[in-house]
Amino acid sequence: MSENVNNNNNINPPTEGGEEEEANSLRFIMELEFVQCLSNPKYLNFLAQNRYFQDKAFINYLSYLLYWKKPKYAKYIVYPQCLYFLDLIQEERFRQELNHFQSAEFIHQQQFYHWQYYRNNRMAIKEEQQQQQQQNQPENQDQQIPPLQPQPIQ
Repeated sequence: MSENVNNNNNINPPTEGGEEEEANSLRFIMELEFVQCLSNPKYLNFLAQNRYFQDKAFINYLSYLLYWKKPKYAKYIVYPQCLYFLDLIQEERFRQELNHFQSAEFIHQQQFYHWQYYRNNRMAIKEEQQQQQQQNQPENQDQQIPPLQPQPIQ
C-alpha cells in the first residue's frame, strides 16, 4: 500500500495498463521457457519421477499450453521438438513411459542422432533436387523456345 502513496499522502491509482502489460509479458516469457524445457527428455523424466504427471491440474496446464503450436506463437520457439513432446505428453502411455530412465535416455539418444544427421541428410536431399532440376532443363539454350517479339501493326 505504501507504494501507492506519495509524499503528500495522496493515493495514486495503480497504472493498470503498464502493470498488466508487464505481467502478460512476464507470463509469456515464463510459458515460453517452460514449453521449450519440454524438449529435454531428461527434464520430462524428472517431471515423471516427481509425479507431476499424476497431478490433474498440471495435465490441464499442459493441455492449455497447446496454443504454442499456433504459428502466431510457434515463431518464438527455438527448439521445435518441444511442440512434438507437448503433443506426446497429452498421451497417458507416454507419460507412464517417462517414469523409466531408460525410455528417457532412448528418446534423448534418438533426438541427438536426429540433430547430428539431419543437416547432412537435408543437404544431400537438396543437392539431389538441384541435380534433378539441372537434368530437366534443356542442355542447350538454343533448344528453348524464344520469347514472342511484338510485331508492328500494318
